[in-house]
Amino acid sequence: MFGPNQHLEYLVNVKESHRDSSFCYKYLKTVDKFKEKFHLQDYDILFIGGGGTIGIESIFFSCKNKIEVIGREGVFKDRWQKLSELYCKKSNKKTNLFCQLETSNSQTFHQENCYVDAISSFPYYDIPNSSKVFATCSNKQLGSLIGLSIVAVKKDCWSDFIDEHTFSYLNLSRYKFFQKSNQTPSTTPTYIFEHLLCKLKNFDVDRLRETVDDNCKKIRSKISEENIIGESNCPVITIKKSSIKKELAEKYQIYGINNNSKYYQIFTYNNEPEALQDMIRSL
Repeated sequence: MFGPNQHLEYLVNVKESHRDSSFCYKYLKTVDKFKEKFHLQDYDILFIGGGGTIGIESIFFSCKNKIEVIGREGVFKDRWQKLSELYCKKSNKKTNLFCQLETSNSQTFHQENCYVDAISSFPYYDIPNSSKVFATCSNKQLGSLIGLSIVAVKKDCWSDFIDEHTFSYLNLSRYKFFQKSNQTPSTTPTYIFEHLLCKLKNFDVDRLRETVDDNCKKIRSKISEENIIGESNCPVITIKKSSIKKELAEKYQIYGINNNSKYYQIFTYNNEPEALQDMIRSL
């Protein structure tokens, strides 16, 4: 109930392909609105079919430099370290990549001039101004449908990446090349762009931050600080399982009830305030 994705009801009515002029116009408007909403005119905004993790892998595949994973220890740092080993480059140049929010334990990290995993952090946390590249997704805090990874590459950093002639659907330069025609290299879920564009038009970063802060405050009123792991004011509150009765966790399907983690997690940007308030009363 309080997991990473918003609860949505959306009627999909697909009337166009990803090569139709109507979609190309929608693609262009989505790129422009994303840049405008988050002040990202210095970046190229690329949309890749799949979750945020596909965006991270596309960065590892496309970068000519060796990528070293830094930051807080956790599940996602471990995953990106495996990608670093898989796509180990021979270049002497090195670039650092970090999780801005290590979701597995709600710990934040900040460093300049890096690549950033902002999948769970954006846009509650500002992207460091000097970030060369960052990746996020259409769902989670943006509140749209699952299925689009969003990769932002600073316009003066393309020399770090292979060119569009390397044939792969992970090659970021091919997405940049196809963007000239407001298209993507592969079949794209067109309806997600429609939904994402609608969400972006009405998106209010300040309101998102106020919602997260208010929900965190409510949770802290019932869960003591010693039972909270990492940041206690955060888009993801991580809680020791021993602090919540299992029957309550099952009733509200708190994230983590169905895995072997030592923790429960509550994603505090979720848009069901009545459900959250009901759970807090039960706690």
